[in-house]
Amino acid sequence: MLQIFLAKFYEAIICILMALFLIASIGLGIQTWRLSSIQSDYELLAAKYQTDLAKSEALTEKAKADAIKVEKVWSEKILTAEINHNEQIQKILADSNDAKSSIDRLSKQINTASSRMSTATKETVIEYANASGDVLEKCVNEYRTMAQRADEHAADAKRLSDAWPIGDL
Repeated sequence: MLQIFLAKFYEAIICILMALFLIASIGLGIQTWRLSSIQSDYELLAAKYQTDLAKSEALTEKAKADAIKVEKVWSEKILTAEINHNEQIQKILADSNDAKSSIDRLSKQINTASSRMSTATKETVIEYANASGDVLEKCVNEYRTMAQRADEHAADAKRLSDAWPIGDL
């Protein structure tokens, strides 16, 4: 009886072990399938990441190249503007020196004419006064025109300053 009992006991243990082995094999098979699925998903994501990284690096390089082109164009424009500005300053200085020479000559003529006024005839004094009035009127008109142009220039400079794209390159 003990042998029958032991035989049945061992038979039950073997069946249980086989069932456990079967369950473990099925579980291991499922886990292997899940792991291979996760691994293939990981490989797809890794490939997508590498592709996206390459695209972003290419876009970054393109943006850098575009920025360098824009900077070069702006540098050339600034250099051209500086050269033109320096040429204009030289012309303005030359014109200013010419005007100063003309003013000096005119001042000498006025001083000479003023010293001769005491001995001049009445008609000469009237003619001198009329000429002085004409000169004074022309000076006032020129000063008015110059002030208007200066105001227009200041308004243009303010408009350009206000419209300048701050922070844009």
